[in-house]
Amino acid sequence: MEELVTHLSAAAVWLRQLAVAAERPAVPVELEQVCDELSGQASRISGLAETLAEVDNIITEERPLARTFGGTEPWGFAAYGADTDKTRYGKRLSTVLTHHQVAALARPDTPWRADQAEPGIPYLEGLDGLPELDRWESKRADKRRAAEREKRIREQTRAEPCTTCGAEPGRECQTRTGRLAEMPHQARRQAAVATIDGTAEPAAASA
Repeated sequence: MEELVTHLSAAAVWLRQLAVAAERPAVPVELEQVCDELSGQASRISGLAETLAEVDNIITEERPLARTFGGTEPWGFAAYGADTDKTRYGKRLSTVLTHHQVAALARPDTPWRADQAEPGIPYLEGLDGLPELDRWESKRADKRRAAEREKRIREQTRAEPCTTCGAEPGRECQTRTGRLAEMPHQARRQAAVATIDGTAEPAAASA
């Protein structure tokens, strides 16, 4: 996370420099709105870098976190496999936390610190025991890969001939009445999916 903070801070500096440079472009064009947008983006990125830097300190310094949210909901390994039917808490419990959750659980003014009813726990210790933790990645990774796959399928669909309406590669599918179809025919898309996923049968060799 430290490296991410460094790059975010550098990006904020770069955006501020661009904003200043845009105040006097080579060709006289008023770019005040662009300058303000660049400065605003720089401030947001800088704030994010500061937040992540604090979270990184919380984790690396092994600062104690409250063991539960609101004194009831566990997190980390303690939440793994707990209340799977969502009858007790009414929602899916957090195992790996967001940076906002880490910061919130480490706040110095949280009630558990005052009464010391239960000692806090460092973040990584709270995660210890979760299966395949060394292979964990953000949910965003799955969404990104799915979106990238769908884009490749759409592109490949246009590259496939349509066995339903006879559309050639690069041409849109047509309806039975000769109009352009809003969506490609299912057989054409399935052929594209097979190509992208590597399950398409190889073409027969010509004699």
